[in-house]
Amino acid sequence: MAEWSSTRAPRTGRTGASGRVVSRAGPGGPPGSRAAAPGLLDCRRCRYLRTGRACCQAVEALLALLILVCSSVSYGSTGGYTGLPSLGGIYYYHYGGAYSGFSGADGEKAQQLDQRFYLLKLPIARAAMAVGGCLLVFSCLLVLVGILRLPWRFPAWLLLECILDIVIAIGIVPALYCFFHFLLGVYNSSVCKEREQLYQSKGYQGFRCSLHGAEIAAGLSGCIAVVVYLLSAALAVKGYRTVHKLKEKPVQLYEL
Repeated sequence: MAEWSSTRAPRTGRTGASGRVVSRAGPGGPPGSRAAAPGLLDCRRCRYLRTGRACCQAVEALLALLILVCSSVSYGSTGGYTGLPSLGGIYYYHYGGAYSGFSGADGEKAQQLDQRFYLLKLPIARAAMAVGGCLLVFSCLLVLVGILRLPWRFPAWLLLECILDIVIAIGIVPALYCFFHFLLGVYNSSVCKEREQLYQSKGYQGFRCSLHGAEIAAGLSGCIAVVVYLLSAALAVKGYRTVHKLKEKPVQLYEL
């Protein structure tokens, strides 16, 4: 009996109240053990960032940022065939370097047409930037609310979030229509046509009266945002049902 006892494997850990041995994982234990270091998103609050709703809200924020940046292209450029980022910015324009290909009356006319064209596009550019900024703030606010676990304390917030997502998704559709309708009106104006002919007469290309890449990208971002907001609304309803089911049982909610 003594020999048999001496050959038994030694017990590691402590014995619980039920007589079972509770093992303790050492420093080299498996990643899933209790002693393993938690990941960045394993804390109680940050687990929300791994959920589907948080991913949708992050995509919404990214799309809003794209709309803001693409709209600022029309807002920040006053015209001229060289472009602000490439040749010296405001200093270059102030001293007439952007119009070095023109002389005399043609140069003054090009400056006037660029300014008038810029003022025509300015209202829609500002409106698009405002919409993008508001959507960006709204998405970041929803992420913060989820991290603070407000939907668990007040499940009605999820229904409000669903309604807001649907309203935004529906509202983006007429906003996109107004955006492109206004831009097409600017490009079909006499100012744009005269500006295009003037630059083409000097051999400069790239001043056609048509939508440019940044404006198209802003519109595509808006279209994708409609789908993402509708998906986020569906996930909010699903989260509301999940909260009610979990509140009926004595369980602790870690993820929504």
